[in-house]
Amino acid sequence: MNNESIRIGVVGELGIGKPELVHQLCHPNSHTASSVSDLAGPTVDVLDFERPNGRGNIWIEFVVLPSGTRHQKSRQMLYSFGLDALFLVCSCSTPRSFIRATEWIEEAISAENILSVPVALILGGPQRIDWQLSSTLTKLVEPLAERCNAEILDLSGYITSSELEPKQRCSLAEFYEKVYRSKVSKGCGLGISHLR
Repeated sequence: MNNESIRIGVVGELGIGKPELVHQLCHPNSHTASSVSDLAGPTVDVLDFERPNGRGNIWIEFVVLPSGTRHQKSRQMLYSFGLDALFLVCSCSTPRSFIRATEWIEEAISAENILSVPVALILGGPQRIDWQLSSTLTKLVEPLAERCNAEILDLSGYITSSELEPKQRCSLAEFYEKVYRSKVSKGCGLGISHLR
């Protein structure tokens, strides 16, 4: 129980499937859907992540930030709580989610406690989509990832599939390691100065 930990804030448009994503990540063998609503306020779930090559485990605490406009003060409080990374969740089937994502990032960087945190642009949605084959999605994804200095993690299909594909799990594991190494190298919670 003395595992190291990292805290990842999960932000994105209302109704995009943030609780479902976190439920899938933390409970991959569960056959029940998440019963948490985006309207419920902030929620937390924890993953006991086994690091590669027998380097031990780390706790990954996911904090799903509420999306509703009435929760802006709750989000600001959670940003100040100290996050080690951000998941910016967008849906490949909802282009509006990419347009609004810039607003979520701007709101996040206004909090001083999350300067320089690693950001993952999570591509979600009910169907598995190769976003690079769609000129519409490419025009939305690439500028947003560049603006946020974000890693693109294609997790599309997570809502309807029973488990993530091996490539998706590998991408997540690499991102968790990056966040952990970044936190260890700084010796504390991190900050998104590269966005300013």
